[in-house]
Amino acid sequence: MSDADGPYRAPRPGRSDTGGSKTWADDSKAWADTKDAHRLIAEALSRLVAADPTIPPHPYLSRHLAQHAARGEVLDDAHVPLAVLPWESSANVRTLLRQSDAVSAARRQEWLEAWARIEPFIGGAGPHSRLTSLHLAHHAATHPRTPLDPSAARVSGSRVTPLWSDWTAQDNVLAVSETRLESLTRTTTTDGRSLLVSGDNHGTIRMWEPHGVPAMAPLHTYGGAVQHLLPLPGDLLLSAGTDGSVRVWHLTRGQLLAEPVHRPGTWVSALTLFAAKGAPEVVLVAHSDGRLGALDPVTFRPVDTPLPSLDPAPALLSGVSLGGAEGMALAVAQGRRVRVWDPRRADGYTHEHEHEGAVRALVDLAAPGRYALCDDSGYIGFRDASTGRETAVAPAPPAGPVVALTALTVAGRAAVASGGSDHTLRVWDAWTGAAIGGPLEGHTAPPVALTTLPGTSRELPAPTGQELLVSAGADHTLRRWKPGGPGVGAERAVRRPVTAAALSGPGSTAGAPLIAVADESGTALWDTGTGRPVPLPAGHATVTAFASALVRGEPLLVTAHSDAGVQLWSLDRGAHAAPARLAGLLGHSLPVRSMAAFPHDGRTLLVTGGADGTVRLWDLDRVCALACREDHLLSVRDVAVLDTAQGPRIVSAGTDGTVRLWDPVTLRPVGAPLHCEQRVVNAVAAVPLDEPDGAVLVASGGEDGTIRLWDPGTGRPVGRRLDICDGPVAALAFFRTAAGRPCLAATGPGGTIHLWDTDTGSHLLRIVTGSPLGALDVLDARQPGGPHLAHPVLLAAGVAGVCVFDIRMEGR
Repeated sequence: MSDADGPYRAPRPGRSDTGGSKTWADDSKAWADTKDAHRLIAEALSRLVAADPTIPPHPYLSRHLAQHAARGEVLDDAHVPLAVLPWESSANVRTLLRQSDAVSAARRQEWLEAWARIEPFIGGAGPHSRLTSLHLAHHAATHPRTPLDPSAARVSGSRVTPLWSDWTAQDNVLAVSETRLESLTRTTTTDGRSLLVSGDNHGTIRMWEPHGVPAMAPLHTYGGAVQHLLPLPGDLLLSAGTDGSVRVWHLTRGQLLAEPVHRPGTWVSALTLFAAKGAPEVVLVAHSDGRLGALDPVTFRPVDTPLPSLDPAPALLSGVSLGGAEGMALAVAQGRRVRVWDPRRADGYTHEHEHEGAVRALVDLAAPGRYALCDDSGYIGFRDASTGRETAVAPAPPAGPVVALTALTVAGRAAVASGGSDHTLRVWDAWTGAAIGGPLEGHTAPPVALTTLPGTSRELPAPTGQELLVSAGADHTLRRWKPGGPGVGAERAVRRPVTAAALSGPGSTAGAPLIAVADESGTALWDTGTGRPVPLPAGHATVTAFASALVRGEPLLVTAHSDAGVQLWSLDRGAHAAPARLAGLLGHSLPVRSMAAFPHDGRTLLVTGGADGTVRLWDLDRVCALACREDHLLSVRDVAVLDTAQGPRIVSAGTDGTVRLWDPVTLRPVGAPLHCEQRVVNAVAAVPLDEPDGAVLVASGGEDGTIRLWDPGTGRPVGRRLDICDGPVAALAFFRTAAGRPCLAATGPGGTIHLWDTDTGSHLLRIVTGSPLGALDVLDARQPGGPHLAHPVLLAAGVAGVCVFDIRMEGR
């Protein structure tokens, strides 16, 4: 049904609806106020939704049913049923849920909440993709670590049957932008409203309500990226960025008032307010060539005032309050050097210090004379502006530069929130440098700008003074966080991101696979048939990879660890018995990233690829090393085994952008390396062709977000590139459906699982999870020697946990 079908016509008063004997004439007598009217409309509209979610509802239902239910305080699964959600086009269910009062919130909202978690990422996915994603999200939220209940597993139109989930996803997305966000701030309008303001790489400024709804029409600079935003009293806003200009806007009127600075060929590197002792407040503007100027914050004319001298390079600035009537000092960072200028002193700069990496952010703290900074080395430090003394240092985050900072208050104490290149946010005590709570995870790209919002009693039942944290990510999302907790909704257990996961064959229940799962807190085997875990006593070193093997008829689990060791475990010990450690393999100097076991000439061999750049071959029967190759220039990201007409071939992929083939006996190269032109190659998979000669292709997944198929005999690409369109490819898995259709699954930090038909190159399905994924594994229904399965079983794992489901591409 579409808009061309004509306007929606409600049943006439006095006429029975399709769901019972109650009439609209009876309903009309109960319309005491607007809320009651919306409630009755929602009840009537919900009865018009078909039970089958594959049938499109009338456009009015998909656009307005959720709003009527929310305004009538009946926003629940009964009034906005499952069948309408995949067609929901108002794109604001998550916002309506946040705005719902206690009466509505107490109702059953399982399907609504599941839809809200994936809604921001669903994009233009088709109906089957939407139904499938919703089905999986609902199961993950409502059946954690629970065996499959066949009576509750079916959803018409879904292409999966969820089997088992251990998934704790964030539901804190405020908004999704079509463009990359570059800057973020908060302002309070003259009528007391708190608004978020963001700037993007296309020169557009947008205003958002604290719950994520656009507050007014966007402002267009028609210049470069908006990298700096500075709110001023009277609903004014200053913007600046890569076109070298500073613009003055009236937010609530949506007007450009002035452009007081315009310097083509440069960019604005800093924009901040500053007030020296006894002097009026000014706006400081620093450009990429080191030029520093001051503007009057009322007239926006240049001000002749003492300013520090800068090197001819981009500068970061932050005024540092000295307390009381002492005014401010000015912290200045250029490259790795930080200096503090105090206008009270005749000699200007009071001190300076060098850092290991280039400084990325400076912030004033809610403590007189103190500021915080971060740099490319991962350093976060707290300093005294008068003496330059380092008062505290935060523990180094596990990976990469810190790219953003903001000051906030947590439980009445001064704190700093940081955003890192590892996509996580962390909160630190400004007095001690200690971490407050765990890492805040959910962004699929670095958070590039941070700000705060005041907490309310409903959003944040916490001590007075604690604020909400808001982040703008390079993944185009605005997210809201509760410092020290996993999000801003109901409290949930904080889980560690999964470091490795795999399917390891049938468990104690016939046909139900075992799942091996590891995170920083431990490793366990889960039986999907019973829902029971079996701990794996793997020691303190985190598991980085799994592999399954069959050695002399005995099922083994192989684990690789962060200490670079590899261990073998026997699974042949009966139901729920802890696996027995058999042996260890030593040789890698850095952790193994990927492993694959395979039979060859009556033996079981294991190939491992490590962060040390080596590919190693092992004999599991004799538990010994066979060969080692160091041809990859950097880390080996993935390994796989091809079953070719000439016998098995080992394939490896590396950070050097190559895929290499190896002989399984000698580990000598087979042919020339494949230079994939995908930057880093993160994943490889074998793609068997349905041909008499047993031909097989190699699939490579790259950092550039593409998948390529290669003929290993000729070293040439086959067919066109496949693009997942939402970030790098982190994992690949090949399987055939129950009807024999060849499918390639791909996923990555974007959190979407894509399925392609490798014969035709057609995109079959998008399964949206809303959380970064890093691992895929499959048990194929046609896999030789594997468990008997009616349909292939797929495992996906990442930041939010693990989910396992079977694939039914041929329909229900």
